[in-house]
Order: sequence, then structure tokens, then C-alpha cells
Amino acid sequence: MRIAVLVSIFSIFFATQANAQCAKEDVCKMIKKMSPFSVLDKCPSAGPLIVECKKIANLPLEKLPDPEFVDNGDGTVTDKTNKLLWIKKGINKDGDFQQMDFRDAERLAESSKAANKTGWRLPTLAELNTLLHHERVINASGKKSWVSPLFDDGRGHHYWTTTSCEKVTFITDRYQKKICQEGTGAVWLVHFNVGALFWQFKNKKIYHVWLVQSL
Repeated sequence: MRIAVLVSIFSIFFATQANAQCAKEDVCKMIKKMSPFSVLDKCPSAGPLIVECKKIANLPLEKLPDPEFVDNGDGTVTDKTNKLLWIKKGINKDGDFQQMDFRDAERLAESSKAANKTGWRLPTLAELNTLLHHERVINASGKKSWVSPLFDDGRGHHYWTTTSCEKVTFITDRYQKKICQEGTGAVWLVHFNVGALFWQFKNKKIYHVWLVQSL
């Protein structure tokens, strides 16, 4: 009987110690890199903390003001309202066609000399969202998509943005509400063929690049 009591006391003690060593901040950091089972191996009593860490913050997309686009005649378009310079043509066409993961897309943007200019970068979701048109129209390529008519996007494609699911946890586009719980491991995309927003993991190598720079 005494042995059973001692075992129970030691079990409670070590469980308490394990939980005491795993603060919510530590568990939330681990859950971004590890599976819940791996976290529980290190912190046996961290189940409730894992649930707390996985709760979705209420972080919607904050939209920019309506753009005022001006075609510069040199392969670029200026948004006078939001002080942005866009490349006119998304990098996705035959000859330019590239499918790349997020890191490759970032490197391509930073090294690009499109339109004989440097200083390009990937857009945020709020920025790229300003290129979405309110209806599917013929764009500068002569084909239809949901991109603003001054731009050349052919039939429309997915494009990377730099906005992670840690910064924006949900969006509501013309179709439905979409939620992302993947933190910094995933970012939001704009798909001009269907006029919608999506999220995807950064290591997926199937998306394209639209270049922008701040004025």
C-alpha cells in the first residue's frame, strides 16, 4: 500500500514538473515546428496548451484604397493612390514560364531587372488584391481573367504574396470565407483566373510571380 502511494506521489510530482517546464510560450513555439505528439513527448501535460496555441486569431485582410492605375508605356503600371509601381505582365508566360516555391520567388523578385529597373519585390496580399477586377474581362493579353484590364495575365494564374497565415488568418473573397492555421509556414495567393484568394505552403513549387515596388 505504501509503495502504491509513493508511486502516485512521484507520478504527480513528475507530471507537475514536466508541465511547469513547458510554459504556453514554449509550447506555441514548438507546435509551429513539431507535431502535437512530439510536443507531448517533451511536455506530457501540455495538451490544453496545444489547444490554446492552435486557436485562430481574428486577423482579417485589411484592404488598401481603390487603386488609380496609369500605364507608363514601358512595361510598368503606376498605382497613384497606393504609391506602387507594378510590372505590367505577370511572370508566367511561355518563355518566361516559371513554377517556383516561395523562396525561389523571393530571390527572383529581388534579382529581377524587369523593365530595366531594380528594386522589385513580391507584393503583400493587400497590394496584389488591388489588381483583382470586379468582373472577368479581357486584359492586356487579349484574353479574359479577373485582373485589372491594364495588366497582362493571359487566362489567369496563381501568384505568391508575402502575407503569411500568421499575419492574416482568414479572408472572405467572392466565393467564401477561408481560414488558415499554418502560421509562418504558409502564405496567401491570388488566383486571377477565378478571381479568388487562397493560401498555400511555402515549399509548394507550382506558383508564379508578380513584381512590385514602392514609390
